[in-house]
Amino acid sequence: MIFKGTRSARPPLERLVFRRRFYLELARIALARARHPRRGVFVSLMGGIGDLVNAFPSIDALAAAHAVDMGTGAPPYRTLVEANPHVATVYAPFVYKPARRAHRALITRVLGRFYERVVLLDSGDARWWTRGKHLTAVYAEACGVTPPREGRIHLTDAHRREADDHLERLGVREFIYVVQLVRGRRAFRSWPLAHYHALYEALRARTDLPIVVDTTGSDETALPPFCRPLGRLGILPACAAVGRARLFIGPDTGLTHVAGALGTATVAIHLGFPPESCAARGPRVEVVAQSEPFADPALTTPAQVLVGVDHQLQHRS
Repeated sequence: MIFKGTRSARPPLERLVFRRRFYLELARIALARARHPRRGVFVSLMGGIGDLVNAFPSIDALAAAHAVDMGTGAPPYRTLVEANPHVATVYAPFVYKPARRAHRALITRVLGRFYERVVLLDSGDARWWTRGKHLTAVYAEACGVTPPREGRIHLTDAHRREADDHLERLGVREFIYVVQLVRGRRAFRSWPLAHYHALYEALRARTDLPIVVDTTGSDETALPPFCRPLGRLGILPACAAVGRARLFIGPDTGLTHVAGALGTATVAIHLGFPPESCAARGPRVEVVAQSEPFADPALTTPAQVLVGVDHQLQHRS
């Protein structure tokens, strides 16, 4: 199958500027470290949330032996990295074009004057998903550490309290957390809205647990009246809410990786890239995979997802 990626929706000039924001961060780093000895490790990973979750175990292991500074994208990516206690200094937005060798060479050359190692985790390989290696292993190899079994997210008691307060306002204790994410620009990774709604009806028939639905970033936000919209919640409190859920259901998006990392019972509706390259991992993750990568998302039916749901609910009861 031939897969064609999507281009940025930004206008050309804005796109040009966006992918060169790392220049200012290079200057900031040079000013900050000009009078310091060359030491430590600089790690770059612009995002997204799932990528950072997959990378954090390796970054944390690297930080056990070295001081680690990190470049990443603007919030929510910066928010996640700043919450990581193993990262000394965060530089953001550190945004470049990984496929451009000139960008990678410049970053490595400039930062090599101030750091013992420069690790660019942003892939410049457009065919990365064909290599048969999961992102956790790719990141571990780049960092020179042992590959982890699953990802990691760093939460504080304050994040958990904010999540608990929000869930109390919603009137839920035990609940199912569903991410409804439908994006026209990423159709190959978007489950149809009708499938989500059929899933909600089937969940209501199976359990009395409230269904809390997170539509952040979705083009389609309509929900049946019996579902409870999550509403506005910051990324780290939302991660903490995922950790409180009895069951999590979502596509291959950041919070699905968070759910796996937190040990929440998870049904991952994996669409698009091969699951062996980037599916959510964790001790309680069930992956519902397509018959082949990039198949029509509508061919993954609610009935297939419900097999995983039934298994998770029966296992917990």
